[in-house]
Amino acid sequence: MPRNENPIEKTESLGHLVKVQRVIDFMVLSDLINGQRYHSEMEQFITQTLGNGVGVNDAYFSKRLQVLYENGHVTRHWDGDNRYNRFYRITDAGIEYFKLMLRELPGRVSLAKQVYDRFDAYLDKFGHVHLK
Repeated sequence: MPRNENPIEKTESLGHLVKVQRVIDFMVLSDLINGQRYHSEMEQFITQTLGNGVGVNDAYFSKRLQVLYENGHVTRHWDGDNRYNRFYRITDAGIEYFKLMLRELPGRVSLAKQVYDRFDAYLDKFGHVHLK
């Protein structure tokens, strides 16, 4: 039989279901809707919201805040001379980006849950396999 005689159509890529960067961006902007926040406050908010001690790598989180700033979604300023006390605020462009994600993410998260539930069921099959 020839290869790929009956290929299954792929409409999504696993890596694009829900990107970590979109989760972080959404959480940062949702927190900033309530007012300005320190970097560390937002990081703690994410860890508390996700639960189970799941948080964001500090370097990656700083990079995401930098990208949000460069894209005009947030403003930032220092609190006095302390370089570690950086405040962030959401911009009008950030509110629009947040609204876009609010429309897109629920469907993507739902699809990701379905995929991971199927993968979880697949993993169960290997709980009964004895490897040498």
